[in-house]
Amino acid sequence: MHKTKEIYPGAFYIFESKAAANSNYIENLREAKQLLIYANHYLKSYLKIHDYIITRHGWQFAISINKDFPSHQNQEPWRVVSERIRLFLSTYVRYINHHRNRTGVLVQKNYIKYYFETWKEAKSHLDRMRTQQIRLYQRKRKYRGLKFHYKISKKKEIGSIFLCSKALIKMKSILMDELRIQHLWALKNFVGPKLVEITKNLHKSTNHHKTHQNSS
Repeated sequence: MHKTKEIYPGAFYIFESKAAANSNYIENLREAKQLLIYANHYLKSYLKIHDYIITRHGWQFAISINKDFPSHQNQEPWRVVSERIRLFLSTYVRYINHHRNRTGVLVQKNYIKYYFETWKEAKSHLDRMRTQQIRLYQRKRKYRGLKFHYKISKKKEIGSIFLCSKALIKMKSILMDELRIQHLWALKNFVGPKLVEITKNLHKSTNHHKTHQNSS
């Protein structure tokens, strides 16, 4: 999995955001649902969320950038999406600060973008997302949010539609209509590998072009 700054229409990525030190990204299912609703509101014209995992430490979205990407005065796609992510997160933070009666920083300033070299690598990661095995916590315990503020039991965590896309396979929920989540596993088998291959080629082509320009 490669970290990247650039993104391209029609390509497939993992987006990741983590909680700031000593903060919980979510503390109950209501907050997780609101996070998804804001994500849909601010991002739906720009990308599709295929899979997701949300924890008290952060979230990951498996997304594809829309091919018919909205034009914004010829800005690079990554700049446009980054601005939409900023609006999404700033709105969510205001909501959390109001409902928790808190102030200060909730999330780390920068979100991270990754792409895959192979479908095998991508599918392995997506399987871990769907089985809620992705670890997003701070390495040092002293920087993690307070666990006793987290109100979701282990039983509710497993397969909750608000925390993981796994539940969407069998559950026809109103949330699916609200968020218009297009689940990657519901697509035809060749689509996932094709998305990964297209993404890899886009990045390799751009990197080759930049290397050629620098050597000229």
